[in-house]
Amino acid sequence: MTSTARLFTPAAVISVLGLIALPVGLVLVAFAQELSQLTATQLRNFAAAPGLSQATLYSLLLAALAPLFACYLALAVSAGAAQRTPVWLSPLLSMPHLAFAVGLVFLFSPGGWLVRAIHGVSGAFAIPPDGAFLPERSLPTLFTVLLLKEVPFLVLMIHSACSQLPVERYRQVGQSLGYSRTTVWWQVVVPELLRRLTLPMAAVIVYSVSVVDIPLLVGPNVPGVLAQEVFSWQQDFAPDAATHALLGSVLLLSLTLCLLGLNRLHQPFYRWALVRVWRRGLTAPGILRQLGRGGMGVARLWLPLMVAMTLAMLTALVLWSMASGWFYPQWLPDSLSVALWRREWGYIWPIVWTTLLIAIPCACVALVAALVCLEVQNKQRWPQWLVLLALLVPQLPLVVGWQYSASAYHLTPHVGWVFWAHCVFAFPYAYLVVAGDYQRYDRHWLLVGQSLGYSPLKCWFTLMLPMLRRPVLYGWVIAFSVSVAQYLPTQMLGAGRVVTVTTEAVSVSSGGDRQLLSFYALWQFILPLIALLLVAAYLALVSRRRNA
Repeated sequence: MTSTARLFTPAAVISVLGLIALPVGLVLVAFAQELSQLTATQLRNFAAAPGLSQATLYSLLLAALAPLFACYLALAVSAGAAQRTPVWLSPLLSMPHLAFAVGLVFLFSPGGWLVRAIHGVSGAFAIPPDGAFLPERSLPTLFTVLLLKEVPFLVLMIHSACSQLPVERYRQVGQSLGYSRTTVWWQVVVPELLRRLTLPMAAVIVYSVSVVDIPLLVGPNVPGVLAQEVFSWQQDFAPDAATHALLGSVLLLSLTLCLLGLNRLHQPFYRWALVRVWRRGLTAPGILRQLGRGGMGVARLWLPLMVAMTLAMLTALVLWSMASGWFYPQWLPDSLSVALWRREWGYIWPIVWTTLLIAIPCACVALVAALVCLEVQNKQRWPQWLVLLALLVPQLPLVVGWQYSASAYHLTPHVGWVFWAHCVFAFPYAYLVVAGDYQRYDRHWLLVGQSLGYSPLKCWFTLMLPMLRRPVLYGWVIAFSVSVAQYLPTQMLGAGRVVTVTTEAVSVSSGGDRQLLSFYALWQFILPLIALLLVAAYLALVSRRRNA
C-alpha cells in the first residue's frame, strides 16, 4: 500500500462506518425489532389494504421500464461520443428532479406552454385529451420525467466504462471486416458496456422504485405508486398506518430485490438475443445497422432537444412566477410583475439560507469521503457495491428505519440528523462522478514528485488534486445538487422543523397555485445552477491563467 493510502485509511474507515455501515445497521436492527412484534391479523389487514396491488404494479412497471428505456437511449446517445466527455452532462445532472418535473409539466401538460403556443399559431387548437399531451398527474408523466432525467447520468456512466475498453480498436477491426461503426457498437461494445453498467443501472432502478417527491407532484393520485403509499401511511395517525408503513417498506425492499435480480440478467439476455438472431439466419449486421442509424439520429437530436427543453423549462418557471393573470389559451401572460417575489422574499430567504447551510458542508463531507475512499480503494480493491450501498437500497425503507431507530432511542428530530442523512445520499454520487478520472490518473506523476523530495501527502495535494481539479469540483456540484434535492430525509427526520426549498416546493404543490409552485421550483433550480456557474467560471479562470 502506498504511503498516501496508509495516511487516508483511518479517514476512509470512518467514512465507511458513518456513511454506509451505520445507516444500514440502524435499519436492520430497527426492522428486526418491529417485525418481531407483528401479528397474523396485521398481516391480513395489510394484504387487504385498498389499492395495494395496483400501487405495487405501478411501481413494478415504472422501475422496470423507465431505467431500461433510459439505458438504451443513453447507449444511442453515446454511440457517437464514446471517447469524449460530453460537456453538457454537468448542467443536466445538476438540475434537480423536482424542478425538472415542474418545468416538464408546465411545458407539456394539456394547459401547458406548448399547447398554448400551438393554439396561438393555429388559432383553433383546443385542450387535448389526457392521452394527447402529458396529463399533470399520471403514470405516463411520471415515467417520462424519470426517463428523461436519468439519461444524462447513464451517459456519464457509459463514458466512464468506455474509458476502460478499447472502443476504437474494436471499431477499426470491425470496419476491416466490413461492418459499420454502429454495427460494431451494438454488437461488440454494448455487451461489454452492459456488464459494466450493472451497478449504475441498479442505482437507477432503486431510485425509480423508491422516489416519493416526484410521484407526489406528477404521479397518479388514487392509488399512487407503492413508495408514495408507504410515505402516506408513515405520515398518517390511523391505528394500522404504522404497521402498513412497516410492511410496505418490506414489500418495497422485496420488489427492489426482484428488480435487481432481473437487472443482473440484462447483459446475458442481450448476448443471448444477439446469438439467436444470428443463428436464425437473420442478418444481424443489417438489423444492427438500422438500429445504429436510428441511434445516431437520436443522438444528433438529443442534445439540441435537451438544451432547448431545459431553456424552455427555465423560461416557463420564470414567466409563471411573475405572471399577473395567464389564462388559457393565451400564449403569454397579460403582464409581468414581481409582486410575488416581493411578498415571498421574507419567507424564502430563511429557507434558502437553511438549504445552503446544509448543502454546502454536506457536499464538502461527501466529496472528501469519496476522495479518501478512492485513494484507499486504489490499493485495497474494495468492492464498488460497498461504497454505493446507499444507492442500492431504496431510500424510503432506509429513512423509515432511521425514524424507528430515533424513536426507539428517544432521539428528537434535529437538523443534525438531516445533515447526516444528506451526506449518506450525496456521498455515492460524488464518488461516481470522480471515480472514473481518479482511477485513470497516471500515478507516475506522484513518483516523480517524491523523487524530487516531496512527501506522499504533499504530492497528493500539490500534484494529483490540482490535475483532477475539474472532476473533483464537478463532483462537489453534483453532491451539492443531491443535497438540495433531498425530500424524504429532510421531511421525515426533521419532522417538519427543517424546511428547505425542496420540502416547501412539494408542500405548495398540493395547493394548485402554479405561480407559487414555479417560484419555489425555480429556486430549487437556481441554487445548483449558481454553484455550477461558479465552478465553471473558476475553472475557466484557472485555464486562462495557466495558458498565459
